[in-house]
Amino acid sequence: MFFDPFLVAFSFGVGILGAMLGGVQTFICTGFAGIVVYTLKAAGVEPTFLGGTVLNTLLLPAIIFNGSAVATAVAARKYPDKIEGWNITRSLIFLHDTIIMLVGGLAGSGGYLLFSLLSYIGLPADAGAVSMIIFGVIVRLTLSNGRKWNPDATLYYREQGWRYWVFQTVNCLAIASVFAFILHEAGPEFYGVGFSISAALLLFDYAGDGQKMPTTHQITNVVGVALGLTGGSIPLAIVFALIANHTYLVFAKYFNDNCSTHIDPPAVGIAVGTLLLNLIF
Repeated sequence: MFFDPFLVAFSFGVGILGAMLGGVQTFICTGFAGIVVYTLKAAGVEPTFLGGTVLNTLLLPAIIFNGSAVATAVAARKYPDKIEGWNITRSLIFLHDTIIMLVGGLAGSGGYLLFSLLSYIGLPADAGAVSMIIFGVIVRLTLSNGRKWNPDATLYYREQGWRYWVFQTVNCLAIASVFAFILHEAGPEFYGVGFSISAALLLFDYAGDGQKMPTTHQITNVVGVALGLTGGSIPLAIVFALIANHTYLVFAKYFNDNCSTHIDPPAVGIAVGTLLLNLIF
């Protein structure tokens, strides 16, 4: 059997928790939990429970983030005057709606089952990212009460011109090269910590003064995977991180910005980057 019946029930509760907390908030928790796990590893302690149950089940984005995203989309259909389907930063507690919470639970269980199935069949891409994408697409096609894609994206790119891509490329190269070097020096056991750091840094989106923290986990995740699959090649890690990041940017502008529900752009970048890496190496 490719799934654990107990974890199906456990994931139902996790999905409700995701709806209670909000998608971005749960992802930030995932980041801090990952940092704790890798810190314990560096100290010579094997965090079996924290790594296996907390990080890879309770805070697995394919479960808890999916719970939030799906519940938010349903809430937007039911309460269009109170919340928008793309807004994964809000706790849904304020609605006082048991059905919305149960929807989050069902999405959590569904996310776990899909993640387990994709892992079981050996999908040559990040199973968690693909699970989030599939759920996002299903939600967009079935629950959308607004725009399914952003027709203004092409005009935006024309107005920005080549300077936009130079700016984004320079930023990505800086992040990818710094993390590639650090993770290379840390060793294979710590290749995943970059992803955790990126997730935790999103906390600064809530620091006030209107500042915006850039999304970087599509870069650091692929850097870690690339180092593992290429024998620690820093140049290749940077190249594939660049591919993942620019895929994220294009997808975000066309299929997430100003759209009615959330399809996770970093997950798309991670899925593309890891798929190419697994097919090539």
